[in-house]
Amino acid sequence: MINLLKRILKTGIVSEPIPDVGDARREMDRLQDEVLAILGRALTIREVDAGSCNACELEIHALNNPYYNIEGRSIKFVASPRHADMLLVTGPVT
Repeated sequence: MINLLKRILKTGIVSEPIPDVGDARREMDRLQDEVLAILGRALTIREVDAGSCNACELEIHALNNPYYNIEGRSIKFVASPRHADMLLVTGPVT
């Protein structure tokens, strides 16, 4: 037990380095500026499931959480194709 404690104290805390979020933020800022320059307003996307395993939908819903905040970057998902600027089809389209 003593040897194990010595090894733990000698090794210290081992973890992954903190990722650099500066590049991702700069890319999101560039994307937001490009969307606003092209459309003049928010990009609206209609997502259609065409037989996927639901993993795509989970990732798309994760974009709306407070960590990514894609709606704060002028990209919104809508329920009606009439309100959409873009169509996003997920799945194998069988």
